[in-house]
Amino acid sequence: NIFGHKPVDYAETEEMKSLLMQPGQNDSSSVIQYAEHINLDCCKKGPPVLLGSGLDPDQQLRLNKLATILKVRVHTEFNSSVTHVVIPAYPVRTTMKCMLALLSGCWILTFKWVEASFASGTFEEEEKYEEDGGPRRGRLNTEQLLPKLFDGCYFYFLGTFKEHKKDDLKELVKAGGGQILLRKPKSDNDVTQTINTVAYHAEMTSDQSFCTQYIIYDASSNYRPQKLRQGKVWEVPSTWLIDCVMAFQLLPVKESLS
Repeated sequence: NIFGHKPVDYAETEEMKSLLMQPGQNDSSSVIQYAEHINLDCCKKGPPVLLGSGLDPDQQLRLNKLATILKVRVHTEFNSSVTHVVIPAYPVRTTMKCMLALLSGCWILTFKWVEASFASGTFEEEEKYEEDGGPRRGRLNTEQLLPKLFDGCYFYFLGTFKEHKKDDLKELVKAGGGQILLRKPKSDNDVTQTINTVAYHAEMTSDQSFCTQYIIYDASSNYRPQKLRQGKVWEVPSTWLIDCVMAFQLLPVKESLS
């Protein structure tokens, strides 16, 4: 949970504790392997809803025709009902449609899936048209009902933004389960230091698991922090936030970012 506690921490008896500590039951790799082999239809959003991102006019027309054949809907903008986003090819581009889809656990598929579905006249299985990495991690995270990417994290946006729109960055944070701070966190503030939430998607052995407040600044600006971290507060460029979304990982904060 957000305080870093696991089920075993709440075990009331030794028998319960031993059951929860059995090998392979609680590590994330086992969970992912398990998710790939069980029926997770109950966790999916509902009937398929398609959305194109970055498609040329001919590709978009083909997608619309396929939707008619398959009797599914096509949307022009992302919303919570979208289940599949179709892109021209990999790698995935940093469009708002793709990033919101990734954070929401949608399928992100290449246009080859459209062509294959046309050829068969059926809704083709998606796995072979999905990129491994961020898109797959995001989808499995949602199917497993795990916390969102920025769960347990707090973000303050410093100054003006040119490279990425501030409103878009805030929308990504909210979609990823993060909290927006209205005031700049101060490392020597008692309230700041007493926040004891844990970032679920940070490496448990890293400082980012318990230092969960981030000041985001425009990567294209001349501003550079004197220190990347003070107390429980990090200062990172907006590109770090985008990279986290695309990888669906809370990436390490490195000196090279500054």
